Amino acid sequence: MNKRKLFLLVVLLAVFAELRLVYFPQKKKIISLNKLISAKEKDRDELSALCVEYASKKNGDSEPSLKIAEKNFSLFSYAGKLIEKQNLERSIAGIQPLAPAEKEGYITERTRLSLKGTTLKQLYDFLYEIEVKENAVYISDFRMRRDKEKPAFLTAEIELAAVKTSSSD
Repeated sequence: MNKRKLFLLVVLLAVFAELRLVYFPQKKKIISLNKLISAKEKDRDELSALCVEYASKKNGDSEPSLKIAEKNFSLFSYAGKLIEKQNLERSIAGIQPLAPAEKEGYITERTRLSLKGTTLKQLYDFLYEIEVKENAVYISDFRMRRDKEKPAFLTAEIELAAVKTSSSD
């Protein structure tokens, strides 16, 4: 009788150890992976919707390859007005005007914007507003990454450029 009790005890301990060390930790991993998958699917659906919206808003007109801004156009002022229009004042980490470059009779004016704590929709609206305007503003550099402290938000660095004719012409 003692051998049966000992054998039963060993089997119960083995089952308990398997549940405790294998089943429950893996179950927690599966639950967290399912939550992550659903969050990523939501992000994918939102991005797909934004892509469809972008494709529907984009007009089929052929545009000239390079738009030239007016001589009195200020890129720094334009960026400030656009930030205010899109309600991104709280998300601005910095605005830095860069040195203009002159080449072949044209001046390229550049401004670097640093955004922190913006949503994907806010960033999309901001970039879309730049693209559809007729002010000859281009995005010459763009970096975006997920915010480490708040994963629902993005951090972006955007370099805007405007091409103007030089004053000597």
